[in-house]
Formats: sequence, C-alpha cells, structure tokens
Amino acid sequence: MSQQQDFADRPPWTRPAFIASAVLVLIVIAAGALIAVLGTDDGRNNNADDAPPASPAPADPAPQSPDQALPTAIPTTAPDGVRWELVRSLPVPVSDTAGPTQVTGTTASGFARTPEGALIAAAQIGVRSGYSLGRDYWEPTMEHQFVPSADRDKLLELHRTSDAAPAAPGTQSQIAGFQYLSYTPDSAAIGLVMRAPSAGTPRYHVLTLTLLWRDGDWLMQAPPGGTWVSVNRNISNLTGIVEWGPR
Repeated sequence: MSQQQDFADRPPWTRPAFIASAVLVLIVIAAGALIAVLGTDDGRNNNADDAPPASPAPADPAPQSPDQALPTAIPTTAPDGVRWELVRSLPVPVSDTAGPTQVTGTTASGFARTPEGALIAAAQIGVRSGYSLGRDYWEPTMEHQFVPSADRDKLLELHRTSDAAPAAPGTQSQIAGFQYLSYTPDSAAIGLVMRAPSAGTPRYHVLTLTLLWRDGDWLMQAPPGGTWVSVNRNISNLTGIVEWGPR
C-alpha cells in the first residue's frame, strides 16, 4: 500500500492550488499591462489620424493702394462714344461710360473717376457755371459742384452782384479742344480750349480748370480770386491741342 502524500505539511507556495492561483494572477497582470500599452499606442494613433494635416499658413496679400486699379492714361485723341447735347444754346459732352449720370434741369453730376470723366466734368461744370447761361444754371452749379472755398464764395458774389446781361446766343465761346496738364485719380488740371465767335480768323483761349475728387464725384476748384481771367490765356492756333467739340 502506497503511502498517501500529505500536502498539509508542505509550504503553501508549493501546493498545487497556490501555484495555479499565482499563475492566473500573473496572466491577468500581463494581460492588463498589454492592454494598457496597446491602449496608449492606439490613443496616440487615433489622435494622429483624427488631427487634420498641417497646412501652410496663407500668405498675406500684397498691400494694394485704393487707386491702384484706377485708369490714369491720359487720352491723346478725342474720347470715343461722346455725344453733344445743348444746354440752352451751348453744346456740352455726354458719355454713357464717363458721365454725367444725373442731370437735372440746370445741373449735371455723376462723373467717372477716369481721365475721360474728369474731362467731361470740366466741360459740363465749366459751361454751366458761366454767367451767360443765367443764374438758374451757375448758382446751383457753383453751390454744389465747386469745392467750398473763399475763392468759390468770391466767384458767387461777383456773379450775384453783376449787372451785365447774359450773353446772347451765338456770341459765346464753344469748346474746341483740350490739353491735360496733370492727372491723378484725386485731381486733374485740364486746359479746356474755347473758340470765340469770329467772322474771320478763328480766335482761341484756354481756361485752365482744376478738378478734385470729393465724395464720389469730380468737383471744380474756383479760380484764384474768384475771377476766370486768372486762369484764362489766349492762343493763336491749336498746335499741341487735341481737337474736340461738336461737329
């Protein structure tokens, strides 16, 4: 008869049940450690996958001047698409692209911010501010389409106190050409050539008109001292002048 093994006297760590329990604990610990490692890696990978790919920051646009795209090329020929309409007995230019866009009974405004727009504004405002058309033309034109200044006020005063009668039709100078003296999108100096009525050799004079871009339109600057004589000069012919006028 074999002798029965007595496990009661053996150390507990040598008993089969203890050993099995210890092995199971080690397996659980190892599995937990593996899950923790995999979970950390997965978290890193998921974050990397979820993050949008880095893209370079957009370059700042190059600074642009507000006037950069505005035309500044001075015409060397008479502008196309201009028709001439009578203001009482005087012809004035009108353009579908350069203006005026707003015409009342006695005033015209709304000119393009272009060299052609400044030219047509000079002609329209210059003619309408002349004494010969009458007070219902020159007064609102000077009040609303001239840059406010002491010279403008002096010009208004001289017109209001004048006792001269308006010129009779056929005795007034008419536009015959132009000459740009300077141009930017903010200011223009234009020599408006006028042909005086004459039965013999044509006589010409040039009015140097200055316009400033203000509040979305061209406004006339009054002549120094409020007198047109200060910006007027006589010429004998049209050399160097772009001929322009009603035909």
